[in-house]
Amino acid sequence: MKNHYFKTKLVKMGKWAILPLDSETWHTLDTSTYHRKYFGIGKGTLTIQTPKDLYQHEYIPVEYLNRLYRRIDEISKKDIRAIGKILKKFYPLNFKSQTLVSKYANQNFCKYSNNKLVDAFKEIKDRVHEVVVFDQFTWLAEEYWTPKIQYVLTKELKLKLGSKEYNRVQFILTKPENISTTVLEKIAVISSALKIKKKKSSILKESVALSKKFGWLPVFVYGEVWGPEHYQKELSGLFKKSKWILEKELDRLNQYSRERNTDIIQVIKKYGINKKDLQLFIDFSLAVGVRNEAEYFVGYAGQFLVPLYKEIAKRLYLSVDQLRMLFEKEIVAALKKEIDITKILDKKKGFIGFGFNKNISKRIDFSPEETKSLFEFLEKKIKNIQENSSGKGLCASPGKAKGKVRIVPRPEDNNKVKEGDIMITYSTTTDYLPAMKRAGAIVTEVGGQTCHAAVVSREFGIPCLVAVTDAMKKYKDGDVVEVDAERGFVRKISR
Repeated sequence: MKNHYFKTKLVKMGKWAILPLDSETWHTLDTSTYHRKYFGIGKGTLTIQTPKDLYQHEYIPVEYLNRLYRRIDEISKKDIRAIGKILKKFYPLNFKSQTLVSKYANQNFCKYSNNKLVDAFKEIKDRVHEVVVFDQFTWLAEEYWTPKIQYVLTKELKLKLGSKEYNRVQFILTKPENISTTVLEKIAVISSALKIKKKKSSILKESVALSKKFGWLPVFVYGEVWGPEHYQKELSGLFKKSKWILEKELDRLNQYSRERNTDIIQVIKKYGINKKDLQLFIDFSLAVGVRNEAEYFVGYAGQFLVPLYKEIAKRLYLSVDQLRMLFEKEIVAALKKEIDITKILDKKKGFIGFGFNKNISKRIDFSPEETKSLFEFLEKKIKNIQENSSGKGLCASPGKAKGKVRIVPRPEDNNKVKEGDIMITYSTTTDYLPAMKRAGAIVTEVGGQTCHAAVVSREFGIPCLVAVTDAMKKYKDGDVVEVDAERGFVRKISR
């Protein structure tokens, strides 16, 4: 019997190179419950894993998005600052969650009983499920803000859509208030390089300290913790720069908040932006900030989950990749010896799919045959919510850059990107940070102003174009291209 998704109008939210266990980070019934707790409305996406490439495809009912948008309007009508107040709850929640999961640092999981492993697994996962709600809210609500911001910029401020001034004003007004973890790590690395130059420390000492504080950044799903050797290499590269250049860059980063506030005041004064319109940008900038930091929490928790996964996989006689093909409830049941894991894994060789009933009160796991049928049906008729048919990309971070193309379909291909290369991928997560730190520009096939690639590119100060349709097919490794983010194009120069 066909499920309700065959008769439901859906839009595609994108696809990511992650496995079923990792997709549950964002899409369990628990995340829906937490979403309802903070925003008064549940959250339920349709998730499909394709067997050939192991990509996770996400779909959402159009009616759900409309209900979410109406919910935001309802909250804001009572108090225009209400959404901002909810989003600010993220920061104490994030600190509390970091404290709770950090107790698993340096734990010898091999000494845990199976029941104790289950408790640790469930506790860390529960912390993650709550925090990522703030990532999900922004992801789902981005198209709520986009047309409203565009209206204010074009109709109220009289700016030409996509012009240099339009992009400048938009980026100033949507700049997050809080310094991100990305920027904090950058500040720490440059500070360490200066200490070494001034002979106040050594590369080894600083590398160990940086690894302890920020090594978890690229863990997200597949990434490995950055050890001292990673920072030794990075510091060695920075050591080649002059003391004056490093100090200038450090001063610029340390002035983030002051420059942001000064720029905003100047824009408000120049264009006479009223309080209601300004609140729109304030809410959006908060949403951008919490989305980015919520994704980083996944990496923070991941540094404790990685050794836990290894121990669980060992006890179940599986590889970690096999373990990640399972769902959370299956891992718990296997550790309790309630199911035959080999039979479960046999069923995971085809299409894997799950969704929710219409009122998002119950999860529905589909058979491989039904999932395949649903996937083929959907891919013929629906569009990506951020699909761009203009032939151009959307400017997510301004600037121009020239370099060699490196196609990065999965995090395992990060090492292809060398300093100054043009990184082209479908979309990014923190797993891609090692490549992103070296890239001269980033181009993605999907994404918007709040996506990971957009936020990180702005913080790294490199050009970024998102929603460049079929970019991974149009260009090949080794092509020399020019990226002009403000004009929205990638131009091939030579091969």
